[in-house]
Amino acid sequence: MEFVSVTRDAGLLTIAIDRPQGHNSLNRALRLELRKAFEEAAEQCVVKPETGPTGSGDATADPGPVRAVLLKGGKKVFCTGQDLKEHLTEMTEPSAMDKVDTEYNPMIAALAAIPVPVVAAVNGAAAGAGWSLALNCDFRIAAASASFKAAFPSIGLATDCGISYLLPQLVGPAQALQLLYDDQPIKSARALELGLVTQVVDGDDADEAAEAFARKLASGPTGSYREIKALVKDASAMLAIADRESGAQKRLVVTEDHKEAVDAFLNKRAPEFTGR
Repeated sequence: MEFVSVTRDAGLLTIAIDRPQGHNSLNRALRLELRKAFEEAAEQCVVKPETGPTGSGDATADPGPVRAVLLKGGKKVFCTGQDLKEHLTEMTEPSAMDKVDTEYNPMIAALAAIPVPVVAAVNGAAAGAGWSLALNCDFRIAAASASFKAAFPSIGLATDCGISYLLPQLVGPAQALQLLYDDQPIKSARALELGLVTQVVDGDDADEAAEAFARKLASGPTGSYREIKALVKDASAMLAIADRESGAQKRLVVTEDHKEAVDAFLNKRAPEFTGR
């Protein structure tokens, strides 16, 4: 894969987003690669039948199932959401937001289908769908310099990837609306106060702490963790909201406010919204 790397060390599988030239923004290739990585991670969590001396497999070569997953962004940025330059080229097509149904939601469904603990290491900005990705993980270890931003109102769009379900679950509906409407960066210290992150690490790099936490989970009672996660997290409810988000995006992508917001962003100026 071009923008995603996957490494395996015993029971820990690490998925790293690596598109620094686009600030780890989600172009089509990256969305598809993440979906593939999440699907393959879920497959590797399956406990395989043991193979004895007469079996066809080599039990000594089998590393066993994946017992925890670590999702990392870059050293300077986690993920900045939709690649707006790519999006601008697609806006002339009536099917511009079909990608929510065909790419974004399947990507998130694949992440939600991973049955073992998933830890996100967040350095720098997690914005838009990048914040949604982080919230879809079970735990978030953030660097002190990390920040979280919805970015949806800023470009005249609705939420995506289930964040409108996940955020109220963590902070309540009123606080979720305020955070989404204000659309200001939430620094890691404030995110910890709100319960949006599990831990904040001093400095700019949370990778080491996140990996240590993920390794601890990978050495724990995996069967218990799987069952508890399935009971605590309601993936079907999140995906149902993600489907509703898709409808909202399709209605908003054709508005004048959205077109104005994208043009303003790319030309580094403040947008002038008219409500149309």
